[in-house]
Amino acid sequence: MKYNILLFTVFTFVTQLLYGQEKYTIRGEFPDHSLDNEYILLYKQSALLGESKRSKEAFIDSILVVDKEFYYEGTINRKPFLASISCSKGNRFRYNTTFVVEPGDIQLRIVDWNSEGNVAGTPINDSYNLYVIERGKVVNKMRFGGTERGETTNYTKEDKSASIVDAYKYAQEGKILFLEKYAQYPDVVRFHLSFLLNGRRMSRDPNFPKYLQILDRMPKADRDILLAWLDYTIKREEYEKKTKPLLDSIRDNAPRFIETIPSSSSSTTIKNE
Repeated sequence: MKYNILLFTVFTFVTQLLYGQEKYTIRGEFPDHSLDNEYILLYKQSALLGESKRSKEAFIDSILVVDKEFYYEGTINRKPFLASISCSKGNRFRYNTTFVVEPGDIQLRIVDWNSEGNVAGTPINDSYNLYVIERGKVVNKMRFGGTERGETTNYTKEDKSASIVDAYKYAQEGKILFLEKYAQYPDVVRFHLSFLLNGRRMSRDPNFPKYLQILDRMPKADRDILLAWLDYTIKREEYEKKTKPLLDSIRDNAPRFIETIPSSSSSTTIKNE
């Protein structure tokens, strides 16, 4: 019996090795029981705007929440990727927590749908939680004037503005550190990096050279895709600047429209003043 178990274990290991796949598990909880007996949806979160094929293939699976907890297991081909969990309870499609799918036991705790949950248990997720999620929460606390859900602070308007700027810089520094550290994993960083590689940021964001340095650390094929994305956003920005005066002129000189309201007896014409 022991021999058969050992043989099966060795066979499973060799199979995973040959096909380059490793197991991952996701264990999570909603402490407030808000999603008991509901399904949450697991997606890959690596598609750029316009990547229709990636977007169509983003859905992974649905997971049932039972007594505040959920569990999922799958296999990965040793290439970690960014993922997200969402739900559609109450006819509202809401995104919440992003995390990294990688080999190991991933642990999620989602206290409030209005903010990111916490993730732990695997190396990349530990870094993601520290540099991206926790620092992002600092920004949200400053923006919405609270330290925890329902609590308020006594900042003046000026203090709050200064604090938000500082918190935003702190969050950006953390995100850059994370992207630099894991640039070798394109599907982990490309979603966040695509928001930073935007034509509108080139002349305004002092960190823009750092984003390009992160690009240089990525595999060539993925780097070329993001460079093409950057080129697209630059051209889009130039087009919007050129067409803005024309659009403004049309709006400023819009004619007064005549609306005809049908009547059972006759047509009544009303002119909008």
